[in-house]
Amino acid sequence: MKQRNVLLIASLLLLGGCGTIGNMVIQDASLEQKAAFALNTTADKVKISNRSGSVDGTINFVATTKGKSHQCYITTMAGAVSSQAICSGSNSVKQNNNQSCNALLKAAGRC
Repeated sequence: MKQRNVLLIASLLLLGGCGTIGNMVIQDASLEQKAAFALNTTADKVKISNRSGSVDGTINFVATTKGKSHQCYITTMAGAVSSQAICSGSNSVKQNNNQSCNALLKAAGRC
């Protein structure tokens, strides 16, 4: 029983560090490729900054391209397997230019 509890605690500690370990293992070049795909551009036009790993297996980072910064994240299992990047405000999202522009939309920078 005691050995089982020790094994369970060790497993939880190992899995709890997936994002932290993944952040050390995954290189900027890999993050640039993943962010470039999400932002519909090429990896050489993407710069990565503000990387941080968390215990839930995510790596948060900022991808800058064409003068715009996008908050992105990937999920990882200790750096061995990682997801594609999810980024805010990606270029693949089309903005509706046919909308009427009012004061609120102007203040938000939408027109």
